[in-house]
Amino acid sequence: MKTLYSKFLLLLLMLPLTALAQSTVTGTVRDNASGEPLPGVNVIVEGTTNGTVTDMDGNYTLSGVSNGSRIVFSFVGFTSNTVEYTGQSSLNVSLTEDATQLEEVVVIGYGTVRKKMLQGHLPV
Repeated sequence: MKTLYSKFLLLLLMLPLTALAQSTVTGTVRDNASGEPLPGVNVIVEGTTNGTVTDMDGNYTLSGVSNGSRIVFSFVGFTSNTVEYTGQSSLNVSLTEDATQLEEVVVIGYGTVRKKMLQGHLPV
């Protein structure tokens, strides 16, 4: 009977460890329109500082992700995509271009000028 209690106690001690287990998720981020991989996409667990960036082939590896976490994928010129992590080891995502963001700033040489400043006379 004493060994039964010790096994039960050991089981109770190990149960919280499995609940707090964190996983590693890998995947590829692609452009929704062309299907091309996107390098430099920010991949971060929402509400934490745990994150990574995709490589030249759009691949990423993010460790320390727990079930129920929300993973945010963001890139300049694309709408952000938030996905809930449910324990899968591979998570492939596609991002859609955000045309409104692309029209806000025009790059000229080494500086930037707002689009409205290019459509008329510059203020004196």
